[in-house]
Amino acid sequence: MKRVLVPGVFDVFHIGHLNYLKSAATMGDHLTVAVQEDRVVERAKGTAMVTPLPERIALIEQLRFVDQVVSYVDVFQGPLLEALNIDVFACGSEYGSDKNFPDQVKTLEYCENNGVEVARIQRTASVSSTEVRARLKAFWASRAAKEKDLPAGVTVLGSFGGEQDKVREETLREAELVLAAVDEPASCSLADIACGDGRLLVELAPYFRESVGVDYVEDLLELARKRLAETAASVQLVAADATSYREARHFDVFLLSGIVPCLDDVQMTEMLSNVSGMAHSASRCLVRTSVSLNKRINVVNQFSPELGQVYTGYYRTVSELELGFLDHGWRCKERFQLYQHRPDTAVWWFEFERSED
Repeated sequence: MKRVLVPGVFDVFHIGHLNYLKSAATMGDHLTVAVQEDRVVERAKGTAMVTPLPERIALIEQLRFVDQVVSYVDVFQGPLLEALNIDVFACGSEYGSDKNFPDQVKTLEYCENNGVEVARIQRTASVSSTEVRARLKAFWASRAAKEKDLPAGVTVLGSFGGEQDKVREETLREAELVLAAVDEPASCSLADIACGDGRLLVELAPYFRESVGVDYVEDLLELARKRLAETAASVQLVAADATSYREARHFDVFLLSGIVPCLDDVQMTEMLSNVSGMAHSASRCLVRTSVSLNKRINVVNQFSPELGQVYTGYYRTVSELELGFLDHGWRCKERFQLYQHRPDTAVWWFEFERSED
């Protein structure tokens, strides 16, 4: 039996705590949760606990994947690890990095010297990536069924009150922005990640040497095939998740139109990592996305009267979006607002180039 120990305070128990413990439970066969005693935490933080130790333990004991709950005083976990015969010490990604808690480093050293595996738990989104993907796929499939009512494009949500003439105008404007951002598109390859029903591909493909459209909703790809059949352009359509699509070849231009708010942070990191892996030093990444005008907004499984169904969206701020791309080697060359459709969100255009750093 593989025994796992995961420590924490767990005051004001929330979804982050739940995901943290669920992740720890997957690392072995028996999970022990160690809850730190009130007085030690209060001395360290200088503030009183909101939820006293007995209540925190009682809450965690109700989780079906938790086998045992103990409390502890000292930050150094060595004696507890030894007493419980622990095989895996699960902890947060930042554990051991705070100079104010040297006993965390001491605990990690104990693990290394005594054959205890250290498993880092990354901060997770409030909803699992698998669940979000499943919901999104069903959502977009339902949108594809509205093709006759939305001839200008089924993937443009909530903009212009659904007026198709205005949606069509915005599609042409976006295509013009792409062409203006690319030197000699006739010599360039284009990857439209999350191409949807092909509303942009049908406008852009004739100008590019090579075009690839990627989407994981087959109903949308079928609409894209119908649109592209009316043109002479040669386009490869790939049924794949935007977050996991990766090829050995390089592309000159990446287009991410509308996909960013559909991705949580884990998915976003995965997609940018893969896009960066297919880029070369002169590649460009063009992004059209809704952003939050103030602080980040997370909408999870929320019913929209306008759409008539539930949806999930992650609306990042402009600065947060830029930093996310910069972490993957993309520097923002140009950005500006296209239009504002909500009091707290707007649609922006970004042009990224590869960073020299």
